[in-house]
Amino acid sequence: MINLLDFSFKVLDFSLSLWVVLLIFSFIGIICLVSYLYILFKKNRKFIYEKEEVSADEFKRLEKFENLRNDFEIEIAKVRKTYKSNLKRK
Repeated sequence: MINLLDFSFKVLDFSLSLWVVLLIFSFIGIICLVSYLYILFKKNRKFIYEKEEVSADEFKRLEKFENLRNDFEIEIAKVRKTYKSNLKRK
């Protein structure tokens, strides 16, 4: 059976064992994971909405309002189209 602790990487006259390489990559992975989670769960995030900095709750409210406004404009366009088609029939 192969003993993994005896593996080493040799480049020219420099030798580095496997556990050191794994330790380096695990440190890099832990640092990346911690920074990702910190950014993901950071409190008091600020968003930019129409060149103005707003909080997360305000941004959600403004997004909802904008979606409702867009839906309302679509409905108005449908009503106008129906009204114009009814005028053409008469």
